[in-house]
Amino acid sequence: MKSERYSRIFSIAFLLLLLCLSADALARAGGGGGDGGGGGSGDGGLAELIFYILMMIPFPYNLIVIGIIIVIALLTRKKAKQASVMNKMPSPETMKDSSSFITYKHSNPQFSEEAFRKKVSVAFAGIQDAWMAQDMKRVRKFISDGIYQRFNVQFMMMKKLQQHNELSGIQLHTLTISDFRNDGAFEVIDVAIHASMTDRFVSKKIPRLSSGGYESFVEYWTFIKRSTAALNDIYENPNCPQCGAAIPEIEGETGICPYCKAVVNSGDFDWVLSEITQADDYTYSQSFGHKQLNLQFKIQKLFNGDEGFSVQKLEDKASNAFLQYEIALALRNPALARRFMRDDSYQKLTSEIQEAAPLVYNRLYLNDVTLISHWAEGNKNHLGFFIRKSYQRLEMKRSNPDELESIMDPVVRTQSMVIVLCRDAAAQAPKGLLYAHQCPNCGGTLADTTDITCPYCASEVNSPNFDWVVDGVYSLGEYKQRLAGDEPDELLAFGVDKADDFLDVRDYAFNNVLIVLAADGTFATEEEAFAKALAKKLGYNPSKIAPSIQLAKNRKLVLRMPDDPKKHAKIIKLMDKAAMADQQLTPAEAELMAYVHNNFA
Repeated sequence: MKSERYSRIFSIAFLLLLLCLSADALARAGGGGGDGGGGGSGDGGLAELIFYILMMIPFPYNLIVIGIIIVIALLTRKKAKQASVMNKMPSPETMKDSSSFITYKHSNPQFSEEAFRKKVSVAFAGIQDAWMAQDMKRVRKFISDGIYQRFNVQFMMMKKLQQHNELSGIQLHTLTISDFRNDGAFEVIDVAIHASMTDRFVSKKIPRLSSGGYESFVEYWTFIKRSTAALNDIYENPNCPQCGAAIPEIEGETGICPYCKAVVNSGDFDWVLSEITQADDYTYSQSFGHKQLNLQFKIQKLFNGDEGFSVQKLEDKASNAFLQYEIALALRNPALARRFMRDDSYQKLTSEIQEAAPLVYNRLYLNDVTLISHWAEGNKNHLGFFIRKSYQRLEMKRSNPDELESIMDPVVRTQSMVIVLCRDAAAQAPKGLLYAHQCPNCGGTLADTTDITCPYCASEVNSPNFDWVVDGVYSLGEYKQRLAGDEPDELLAFGVDKADDFLDVRDYAFNNVLIVLAADGTFATEEEAFAKALAKKLGYNPSKIAPSIQLAKNRKLVLRMPDDPKKHAKIIKLMDKAAMADQQLTPAEAELMAYVHNNFA
């Protein structure tokens, strides 16, 4: 009898081991559950296991084992459903310095954490003032070219629409170091900033576009510097870190000292702000970027001999190029982007300009810029960058580009694209900064013109002999076609379709439902109850979706749709249901849902 009892116990233990393996497979196969679930093969395997237990194990042991199976399966499914990017949204109470930063501090005793945090505080205050004044001169020294372009493009649009931003009651509550990483010859630190303010966006020309109010928020600011840089303060010291000349302000598209021509914002002298990311975008892009680390390390290794190579810096360059391309398209002025575009990509831009209506962006910014591919073609290296942009377009009248024709997008929405940069494999170090209106061959100043010949040295300024120039700006379909026929090399293996993988269908749905609930400017009690009930149904941890609800109340969420149109129907169905959560369809909700059906159904 004792041996039989041990045999039964062994059988139960063995079956429980099988159960754990099958439950783990179920979690992977189910794809997140809820309305975004994607597969039922795991449930079939579970049924077969239960049947086997009933047949092979005598009563009552079989019922005990089945009971344990059901409990573990339910817990496993709940855990799988909660494994979502939405549950990783930061809250100020739970943020803490990362282990990578703590390791960096211990390995670099010369690093002054107090001084670094002071720089971040100075940058934060200075950026708020510059934003309100629509003038970046005072902060130009410590922001990257890509950051400058993001502000500059928005300022151009705001002036056309007679808009300004009123900020008051600004408080910086906490600074948390969320990540440290080495990037080629550079070091990169991400800082989570928890702050609050009253933010009122005022549009005199089109009052409907005015918005804002009090908000408490988390943003991620990314700083970069060369690893070997001997720090020479560029935040509070008004003098050039190289020649000592007084430069309290710097004009133009790059932080160049007007006297010694040192590039003050290069990262060679001090930490430079190279990215500002909203909390939801940072959470998404981190999940996306982690999938790319191995690929990016391999690309870094390929360019190991290039002292200026840095993924962060190249993503900044891609941001700069993409935004200038977008503004040239919106303003119907190809000269704005001609100098850094290859001939084929420029011809495509001019064709798009001829077909497009005149546009002004109420909002235009980049959610994510990620290096996703490298390949060699002839004697040139090519780098592909995944771009996710957010925008709200206004169509202007062709007869009078200053007069509004229609608001094309009722809310800010996202779109994915790819920009490809190329450069000669044997490229020489440039003498001037092409993206900052300098000839890369001689350093002479360039004007916005369709003439690509330098007026001083007669070289072709858009040549890839010196700098990374735009090979093309592509939709996801065009990018796939661009790479069609290439061998499946690991550095080309990342497909843009994978950009959908880090958000499940339910994540898109929940994000967009929150936008619908806030579309009329109020978040009613019934609507908040609907949001919380939906979150529970979709398997989210209730304590971790509060930041998303707060972003919706502040009208800071953007409409997100997966790039795969096959996934749209479930999302739209939930959005329709949310629009009637309070038993009435407001005009704003009706307009939004009509837009969604027209563009995504």
